[in-house]
Amino acid sequence: MKIAVVRNPIAGGRAGQKQWAPLLAAFRHRFPDLEIHESRSSGDARRLARELAVGPYDVVVVAGGDGTISDVVDGVLTSLRPEMPLAFLPIGTGCDFIRNFKLPSDPVALAEHVARAPVRKIDAGLLVSRNAAGNEQRRHFANIASVGISGEIVDAVNAPGRRRILNGPVRFLVHSALAILRYRPYDFEVLIDGMLVHQGRLALVAIANGAWFGGGMHITPDADVADGKFEVAVMREEKVLGLLNLLGRLHKAGHIGHPLLSFHKATRVEVRPREPQRFPVEIDGEMPIGGGFVAEILPGALTIKT
Repeated sequence: MKIAVVRNPIAGGRAGQKQWAPLLAAFRHRFPDLEIHESRSSGDARRLARELAVGPYDVVVVAGGDGTISDVVDGVLTSLRPEMPLAFLPIGTGCDFIRNFKLPSDPVALAEHVARAPVRKIDAGLLVSRNAAGNEQRRHFANIASVGISGEIVDAVNAPGRRRILNGPVRFLVHSALAILRYRPYDFEVLIDGMLVHQGRLALVAIANGAWFGGGMHITPDADVADGKFEVAVMREEKVLGLLNLLGRLHKAGHIGHPLLSFHKATRVEVRPREPQRFPVEIDGEMPIGGGFVAEILPGALTIKT
């Protein structure tokens, strides 16, 4: 089996560096012809994936967090070989997409798992928007696209020039609390499969292929990466104390049944800002687009080996 690894060398900070050494040793032992390709700048993982997808490889393995996975997914699905199988090495701040799969934590066991796992199909998302010049932007995503307070949190987590004393879920939790303390509601329209389900003030809309985001927040427990549907969470909470209460419930899915939350199954979701200047969008923990958008589910578009 010929494997190419796309690695983000800064994923996960110091913790990611420590994780990488035993993973590399285990995978080199199991796959002697392993090739490592490191991203060097923003968007580079997308370029590498697009080039590597055409071969001569059997599998492209992603070593990084959700942002790197998202870039690789977009690169493969826009390549000349969109059916290239992907596998995952969890190294990153959040690693929420990988929570949807039961992967071994031991590096040797994970290498053997990748070698023996069957190839299967799962869904992906496609987000379409227009930039300030009116040009169409298209972006595939693996896990969750969201807009609202989550976008502000992602902006804080990824802000350049800040010392990353905290890593992983704790970093997300701290920045979530800080963002909520400064919170003012947003103003959106949300259309689910063409039907207007919300118009007005709210905190968050999460359009989910997977079930987790924000470093382990179980935002959409009924999401299934292979059911051909998004699970959409619409959070209408307007008060700071209410949001802090919901934040405390998210990790164990204790928010289910909350009166200001609604969940919807969908194949197409449109989100329109009524206040364009306050419309923070995040896609798999990154912020590659701005402005209103349409998200469409692509059933079985992504080939994985997990």
